[in-house]
Amino acid sequence: MALFEFELVPVEKVAPWGEPGNPTLSWFALTDGAFWMPVGRDTLFRYTPEINAHWGVQSSFADYNVAAFARDMLSAARAALEPLPALVERLAADWESLAALDRSLSDDHHAESYEALRWLGERSPWTSYLVASPRISFVRIGDQIRVHWDTEDRQIDGIPVWTATRGTFALSVEAFVDECRSFRDRLLHRMAARIDEVEAGRAKPQADIDVASLRQQHATWEREFSDYTDGTHHPDVAWEEAESALRKLIPNFAPRAPTGDGAW
Repeated sequence: MALFEFELVPVEKVAPWGEPGNPTLSWFALTDGAFWMPVGRDTLFRYTPEINAHWGVQSSFADYNVAAFARDMLSAARAALEPLPALVERLAADWESLAALDRSLSDDHHAESYEALRWLGERSPWTSYLVASPRISFVRIGDQIRVHWDTEDRQIDGIPVWTATRGTFALSVEAFVDECRSFRDRLLHRMAARIDEVEAGRAKPQADIDVASLRQQHATWEREFSDYTDGTHHPDVAWEEAESALRKLIPNFAPRAPTGDGAW
C-alpha cells in the first residue's frame, strides 16, 4: 500500500465551476476526489464515524481536489529531505516535546515564535481547505523521514474529526522519495488517461471542456510536481535566527550530547 493514496470522482460527477449559464471545468477541478495516508496501523485523513454521523454524510476520507493534496504533500516533502542542523535535529527527534512546543506557540505571533518553528512550517503540509485540518509534518532524522501527526484538538462541536489522533511513522529517506514520486506519477497518469477519455467521448463531463487547454494545464502541473520531487529546495529559514529564537523560548536549548531519554 502506498503512503499517499487517492481516488478520483468519476468525470460525470464532478460539479462544474463558474457562474450559472457558464460552467467550466479545469484540470484542477477534474482532480476532485478523496485522499488518505496509510501510516502503519493508522490512516491519516480518515474521518471518525462520529463526525460522519454528526454531519449526516458517509465520507470515509478527506474529500477535495487531489491536486491540492499533491501540491501540499510534495512541497513539504521537498523541504523535509533537507538535513536539519544538528541542534535542531536533536529537538525534532524528541517529537513529544516538539509537538508540545508547536501547540504552545500556535496562537503566539511573536517574532521569536515564528522564527523558532518556521522550519517546521515548511515541513508541514498546508491543508487548511479542510475543516479542522490535521496537524502533520515530515521531518528528517538522520537517514529517516518521520511522519508526525497530532489531531487531538481537531474537533467540531466536541466531536473528534480524525481517527488518527497522535503518532509517528518512520521510513527511509530513499523510500520516502520513492513514495513521493509514485504519488506524482500515479496522479499524472490518471489525469492523462482522464483527458484521453474526455477527448474520445468515453467520459461525459457536466460542462464543455477545451481538451487542448486541459493538456496545457496538465503540462504545467507536471512541471510543478516534478520540481517538488526532483528539484532543489531553497529554504526560507535562517538557521542561526531559528536557533537563537529557540534558545529564548527553551531555557535549556543548548548544543550538548543527547542524554538518551529524549532531553535536549
